[in-house]
Amino acid sequence: MYPKYFGLKEPSFSIAPDPHYLFLSDQHREALAHLLYGANESGGFVLLTGEVGTGKTTVCRAFLEQLPEGVDVALVLNPVQSPNELLTNICEEFRIELPHGRRSNKVLIDALNGFLLHAYANGRRPLLIIDEAQNLPRQALEQIRLLTNLETTKHKLLQIFLIGQPELRRLLETQSLRQLDQRITARFHLTPLDLEETGDYIRHRLAVAGVDRPLFTARAIRRIHEYSGGIPRVINILCDRALLGACVTRGSQVDPDIVATAAREVRGEALEAMPPRSPGRLVLIAVASFLVATLVGLLAQTLLTPERRALLAGWWSGETAFMSLVGAVVPSATSVAEPVRIEASPEPGTRLTDAPVSESPVVAAPEVPGVADSATAPETPAVPEQSADEAPVSITSLALSESEAMRVLLRRWGLDLKTIGAGDPCAHIRPFGLGCESEQGRLSHVRFFNLPALLRLADRDGTARYLVLSELDVTEATLDRPDGRTRVPVAELESVWSGDYRLVWQLPPGGSTLIRPGAVGEEVRWLRDLVSRVPGLASLPGPADRYDVTLESALRAFQASKGLTADGVAGPRTFIALYQAIGLEGIPRLDETLATTASMEVLP
Repeated sequence: MYPKYFGLKEPSFSIAPDPHYLFLSDQHREALAHLLYGANESGGFVLLTGEVGTGKTTVCRAFLEQLPEGVDVALVLNPVQSPNELLTNICEEFRIELPHGRRSNKVLIDALNGFLLHAYANGRRPLLIIDEAQNLPRQALEQIRLLTNLETTKHKLLQIFLIGQPELRRLLETQSLRQLDQRITARFHLTPLDLEETGDYIRHRLAVAGVDRPLFTARAIRRIHEYSGGIPRVINILCDRALLGACVTRGSQVDPDIVATAAREVRGEALEAMPPRSPGRLVLIAVASFLVATLVGLLAQTLLTPERRALLAGWWSGETAFMSLVGAVVPSATSVAEPVRIEASPEPGTRLTDAPVSESPVVAAPEVPGVADSATAPETPAVPEQSADEAPVSITSLALSESEAMRVLLRRWGLDLKTIGAGDPCAHIRPFGLGCESEQGRLSHVRFFNLPALLRLADRDGTARYLVLSELDVTEATLDRPDGRTRVPVAELESVWSGDYRLVWQLPPGGSTLIRPGAVGEEVRWLRDLVSRVPGLASLPGPADRYDVTLESALRAFQASKGLTADGVAGPRTFIALYQAIGLEGIPRLDETLATTASMEVLP
């Protein structure tokens, strides 16, 4: 109905994974790069996870469209099978001829092994992809692990991709599946789109359908992002319903009100309307109001002695202090509770641009309203120390909203922002040359990156609350607040933390979050200079502004030494590890004494 009204060639927000509407955000491109890299390796597992609707199937289909030459794929879409059924399904996907009659696991594995050996002899690389792998029974997962034992003396014969929801990650972390978990050579977790990516996603789909003009206002896109949480599938459903609503009302654009109506229709939420009040109810409200007013008058008459009336008159004329008036009515109200122990917040650190990495010119970040001048910014007032006999501070009471937590964290980067705009705070820090990286793991992973972080508390009421981790040692962690900081035991912090965290890191000079082999320009020159400063890596020959094989080999070696995915693609994790390895000045750190030789492989 609405495509003709808006001039679209077809409905542009179908939830079917149409490859014509493929939209790859930066993280989707990085996930695709992991799959392409894994397809060219021999043996092991590649793990791709993400929440429902974040685009795992989209990435998988994009990978199949770009399948490297010499790769044979078996795709299992329904993994809810017994080990024997799963083996049969794999053999059928590889088009392996099987004997008639009863097929034991041994018969199936022998047939599969023969196929793999024949493929290896002919230079082919078999690849098994299992979608919705979180539904695999434990026995089937163990059988999948055993398939990687099919090998020659030098090569694994089968590469396996596991694609699933976050439950798959938690399943693999269990003790019984630790052997399989240790064989995963590359991992990537897809997160929802941020506000900027949501807008790009909507405009992309409209353009593919033949319309370049904005059919959604900026406020409508912001509302869609809020309702959808950045999940592409939910964005499609909301946009489809919103366009239908705009068509019915004969509007030229989708506005926030239409989006709100569409969200209620999709979610089945009741309209937020007050129920009609009956005349009898209004009479009851009036009587109750009269009784309350009468009671307040009687209490005032009782409490207002002549002395208190004189004090009240003096306060009204400005001759009496307010606290004197309060003390006369409630003497105990003037006593102040003892403050908890919170250390004074440190002064903001030095900005990263004070020590540029390369000789390439760095464009100064534009001025942003609401940023206080660091030279004139007031110092954070010291907060009294907590005495030994006072109750300890509850960690959950130190939690902040995401925007407030980001403001506090940015002080460590030398930025004293008065406000952060609406929406995702990470979208508002790019003008300062900073980016965000969302991760999930343990405190040992946070310690590896060695950057202040926002730790998300375990949600209890659906509200996202964050702690600002400023320092971290073996037994204690320092949490920053707007008015100071406090130290808490690490064990207590881990008990309330969800495992999700966000890092703020310095972007490359051009602002890209990924630099791949084949790239050219000043960012490659900057990356080459950065890699050449890593202890143990000599200067790199070759064209300074071209990402050639020499630079790729050096970067892969560095990534492998740090336990990162050795794919030769420089992304946020690699950049952060490089900064730590060369001891780049001006970067705030959790632990200034932490060795730069730390590796993800040795984390407990």
